[in-house]
Amino acid sequence: MTTPSQSPSQPLPIILLLFLLLPAATHLILEAAAAEQDEQQPITLPGCPNRCGNISIPYPFGMKPGCFREGFQVTCNDSFNPHRAYLANSGVNQHINEVYFRVETEWSKVWNRSVDKTAFELIDISIAKGEARAYTAVSSICSQNQTGYLSKNQHMELGKKMSPFLLSVVRNILIGVGWNVQTIVYTYPWSPPVDGNSRDKFILSCLSDLGARQFLKYATNGSCKGQGCCEAALPEAFPITELALTFSLGPTNTLFETNPCSYAMVVERSWYNFSTPDMYGNEVLPKRFPSGVPFVIDFSIPNGSCPTKGQQPPRDYACVSGNSSCVNAISGHGYVYDGNPYIANGCQDIDECKLRNLYPCSSDGICKNTLGGYDCPCKPGMKGEGIKGTCTDKFPAAARMILGKHKFRL
Repeated sequence: MTTPSQSPSQPLPIILLLFLLLPAATHLILEAAAAEQDEQQPITLPGCPNRCGNISIPYPFGMKPGCFREGFQVTCNDSFNPHRAYLANSGVNQHINEVYFRVETEWSKVWNRSVDKTAFELIDISIAKGEARAYTAVSSICSQNQTGYLSKNQHMELGKKMSPFLLSVVRNILIGVGWNVQTIVYTYPWSPPVDGNSRDKFILSCLSDLGARQFLKYATNGSCKGQGCCEAALPEAFPITELALTFSLGPTNTLFETNPCSYAMVVERSWYNFSTPDMYGNEVLPKRFPSGVPFVIDFSIPNGSCPTKGQQPPRDYACVSGNSSCVNAISGHGYVYDGNPYIANGCQDIDECKLRNLYPCSSDGICKNTLGGYDCPCKPGMKGEGIKGTCTDKFPAAARMILGKHKFRL
């Protein structure tokens, strides 16, 4: 008779094999259930398409009549593969103003023209953040010879007073690239006209100055501190709905054969990484980014405000889902729930403690998820606020040493 100890290669009993595989099978079942729940979570009104190519189109955005709120219409261009989505609001677009200058003793405009307006192509939409990412053009100024320049200046419009869109001054940054260029941004916050036809404006600039050929070596890959590349933060004083980029150059470009162009762009913060070859050659950045560069738009529901505590929401109140909260917007708004607050049953509570890049809690804090939010108290023995990273020991080091010695003696 053969015993198990005499046949170490005998297969495991079926029941034992199933027992070993049970945890993995359970995990797969739970993952499938979670995925199915995510797919069932609505993002549009009933009967409305929810995608254009690779991009989700959640309500209040939409592509068909009856599928979007006013100002949030999207067109889907099916001539591309995959299809491409564009903001369809007539007041939300961009155009390039082309100007040819000749510089001798001073700037002299030879001719100028405006290229047709184009819609912004969408990259993605986040209802949870109240943000949409889209492509925008790169402005350029290129030497045709030592004294002649062709400037292509981008002009961006995000709508008028009641537009749902604003330029994100936190998520975007001004970048200038070139051997000797002052990039200038005229930003127009929406404000009532002062004299009937004028508005407040800010002038923001950054300077990249290497001066002459012998200084080109000081430009460094990845560095944007004024030598080949410069950057500047956008003003946070007012919400911005309109923006124009232009340039200021010296009288002549002695490096026009190797370094003919300089560039300007309002781009998503941390997206662009300066490379010294970007200073050489003709129209390098527009050729590298033919669709444009990504920038971030804040959006909110215009023509309304959040009801105060105990107040009945108005009939056209945007937040119709349970588990949604309203935040009055200045430069955009956000919601603390995963899902879509603009449609019924569109929201679910999320665990903010698993999204530490979006919901801060310092290493000295203890993250605790709550319904509709989270807490981050400091660890025992510490005081302050874990969310703000201000946790400190309740007792100074000397006191802790004395206390420790006292306990040791006991």
